[in-house]
Amino acid sequence: MQPTKPVTEVLLKHKEHQSAQEFAATLEKIAQKLRAEGQFTFVQGTEQVIVAPGDEVKVSYEYTKKGDKHSFEIEFDWYEGAKAQGKMGIE
Repeated sequence: MQPTKPVTEVLLKHKEHQSAQEFAATLEKIAQKLRAEGQFTFVQGTEQVIVAPGDEVKVSYEYTKKGDKHSFEIEFDWYEGAKAQGKMGIE
């Protein structure tokens, strides 16, 4: 018998048009909150979603182009309770 896969919960899904400056300010605020508090909170009306990554995150960057549409995605994943592992070095 195979173990059951966890169900994916969508905790937040939001799209909006922003100027490049507004988007940059959003990224800066996320970065500032992560540095200072280790988490950031999305607020939509009365709903709040706290995003609190672990010590170690896996980061993916993807830039694609289809015709005249460009898409740049930043994604980071982590596991609850995971601790940062030492990074490998080469000497």
